[in-house]
Amino acid sequence: MDVLKVSSLSKSRALAGTIASVVRENGHAELQAIGAAAVNQVIKIVKC
Repeated sequence: MDVLKVSSLSKSRALAGTIASVVRENGHAELQAIGAAAVNQVIKIVKC
């Protein structure tokens, strides 16, 4: 499985859908976020 790279410009809804589909297929997803803004995007998505 590939690592999903998240940037500060990633669209929250699109990334949430991608994560959901990867988790359905593999049982887990790996995310990589570098920088405060990218980490903020991940936190917004995972909180929901």
